Amino acid sequence: MPIVEVSLTDLQRLARRSISSEDLLKALELMKGEVEEISGDSIVFEASHDRPDLFSAEGLGRALRYLLEVEEPPSTFTVGGDMAELRIVNPPRYRPYAYVSIVKGVELDNEAIKQLFQLQEKLHATYCRDRALVSIGLYDLDKVKLPIIYTSVNNARYVPLGYSEEMDLKEILEKTEKGVKYAHLVKEGEYPLLTDSEGQVLSFPPILNAEWNKVTPETKNIIIDVTGTEPHLMMRVLSVVTYAVLERGYGKALIMGARVIGGAPDNPYPITPYLEGKSFSVHVEDIESLLGLRVSTEDIPVLLKRMGYAVTSITSDGVKVWVPPYRVDVHGVVDIIEDLAISYGYNGLPTETPPPTHFSGRSSIEHLTRTIRDIMVGLGFNEVVNFMLIDPDILRLVTDESFITVANPKMKTYSALRNCMLASILIAGKVNSEKMGEVEVFEVGDYVTPKQHNAESVRGMAFLLMGDKYTLTDGLVTAKSIALTLGLKYRFEPYEGKPYIRGRAAKILLNDVEVGRVGEVHPEVLVELGLMKPAVAGEFNLTKILHEIIKRK
Repeated sequence: MPIVEVSLTDLQRLARRSISSEDLLKALELMKGEVEEISGDSIVFEASHDRPDLFSAEGLGRALRYLLEVEEPPSTFTVGGDMAELRIVNPPRYRPYAYVSIVKGVELDNEAIKQLFQLQEKLHATYCRDRALVSIGLYDLDKVKLPIIYTSVNNARYVPLGYSEEMDLKEILEKTEKGVKYAHLVKEGEYPLLTDSEGQVLSFPPILNAEWNKVTPETKNIIIDVTGTEPHLMMRVLSVVTYAVLERGYGKALIMGARVIGGAPDNPYPITPYLEGKSFSVHVEDIESLLGLRVSTEDIPVLLKRMGYAVTSITSDGVKVWVPPYRVDVHGVVDIIEDLAISYGYNGLPTETPPPTHFSGRSSIEHLTRTIRDIMVGLGFNEVVNFMLIDPDILRLVTDESFITVANPKMKTYSALRNCMLASILIAGKVNSEKMGEVEVFEVGDYVTPKQHNAESVRGMAFLLMGDKYTLTDGLVTAKSIALTLGLKYRFEPYEGKPYIRGRAAKILLNDVEVGRVGEVHPEVLVELGLMKPAVAGEFNLTKILHEIIKRK
């Protein structure tokens, strides 16, 4: 969870009313935040990971205005002034997208600048995956000659932010702290570069901005850029930052749009920033179904406005709600109803204990799962636990089977549902190999396999033996021990396929039904995952094994 530091004085300026520490504590609780420390004017709190709009004082002050009913949320945002241009000319192929927005009429001081750059760094560390997917830049617009140009170059020279001497791009990668840290994100001979129309360097993204156009207390107009690899994520990040900067106009600033010219033909955003937001119909029946609470159509707008939503129309059975673009955590009606419940107060929701629908008892698959755990621990393995969400690139390394992807992932690392256990156990091996000479681990859990019109959840178990001494024989012995302990007749057959070395893998069969595989992991897979030791991995389908056990009885 991001830790955010704000000034109470600054918050009051943004909220446009006085706020006591008690008011702030209650408000943060409603926003799923938790105060860590209050020291004088400084407040440190832990923000919810899914509310990036609260990663700085600007978003928190705006949320307080609505929660404390200082003003009602707007039902739309508009662009003012002429449209700027962002020209994309021969961009780096590995980082082809760029977007900009402009906010005019801001009033800055040192605290405001501190907060904006805190937001930038918190977003970089979380949603932007440490700049690998998205990088953010802010510049003084009045020092820049439009249009902005995004391109790739072999080299260039400029004075980087925080330095007084001019350097070329290679020197920046070698001599500056950010250059050394993020050099792996760029490719030599195809360096990303943002310039103005006169060729002045604005930034070397995702590494370091220039010194000459940095934001200062004298800055009145700000240009914001995002560059990266995932356009939808980039636009969400740009929205969060743009509307945070807009707050520094204290009701007087305006947003200026930009037209993207050139670049990738599949660019989904030719005009930036995204101002349309989302609209949802929230019905009384939906609220009652999820919360067990009957809320009138007169009370729904009051509760939702406190949480920052604009209610655009009211009908006899519900309301139409507009979600502002910076609320990137809202994907559907359920999210809105959750905020309504928070506004209403969880303690006020009715409670009811439903009668039991069946006799208690552990299911057959849980009995088998517990037995498998006991067997693996008895064999000397350590148990690990991973998320079901995983990086799709890792799944493609270990299997050719199809898998399900997440529609609105917060990051690529968790954007697919695993369709086997092998991928997760190899990740566990990578983490533990850095601390242990030899790795003997297993995991029992569920994975999901897509069907024609739905999906099936499967219980599985995978194990990993990693170190110089392990061979296929060790994997076969482990599989044999499991089968014999369960009292099952088994046999092995040769197997060829990912992620194993050809001729060094086997299928595990019970009654001619394939229930698992084991083998030596191919060196190419190991290198791709960053594993530097030989590895033997196996996987069992416990759902199939249970079915065979039941058939035998």
